[in-house]
Amino acid sequence: MSEGRLRLYIVRHGQTIWNEEGRMQGHTDVPLDAEGHRQAERIADRLSALPQPLQAVWSSDLQRARVTAEVIARRFSLPVQATPLLRETMLGDWEGLTRAEIVARGDKALLEAYDRDSFHNRPPNSEPLAHVWQRMLQVLHTIRSAFPTGQVAIVGHGSSLRVLFCNALQAPMESMPRVWVDNASLSLIEEEPREPEPFARLLLLNDTSHLVK
Repeated sequence: MSEGRLRLYIVRHGQTIWNEEGRMQGHTDVPLDAEGHRQAERIADRLSALPQPLQAVWSSDLQRARVTAEVIARRFSLPVQATPLLRETMLGDWEGLTRAEIVARGDKALLEAYDRDSFHNRPPNSEPLAHVWQRMLQVLHTIRSAFPTGQVAIVGHGSSLRVLFCNALQAPMESMPRVWVDNASLSLIEEEPREPEPFARLLLLNDTSHLVK
């Protein structure tokens, strides 16, 4: 690890049955399935092999992320710092639905618009992505304040974690839908302290090599 820098090891939670079924999850508190638990152990194995140990593990309070984080944290005898600020994007009326069920409820045109531009075309009663951006940067500031240097794991969700990558690249909020991370993938952002904001580098994105059976 580079001295005097903060490394953020960013992990998407393990698989759930809703991931397998193609259902929108959002804030719905869906548990890991058997494969998700296996994936959590695999990402914990990988992080356990780091040259320097993690100093903290932060997580969404939703159980699919929190349980993944707990598996990682146990390897380092650390508590999990769980917060709703790291939750997935809330998807309103579409939570729990497959694409076919969204079409069946009469939202075909909106779903097609969502596919083209999910930043401006949101599910009914869902959370604006600008709000997701704000809360994710809020928790990032909290983590930086507690750990200006060192190694920290952040365990979260496929949509909301995109904020951290876009922010590191100085990409606009509208870029969020263009980033993808798989279940139990590992990404890495390194931050060098500077004023007025740290200088960030995206060193790794969506690595799933540890999941190979």
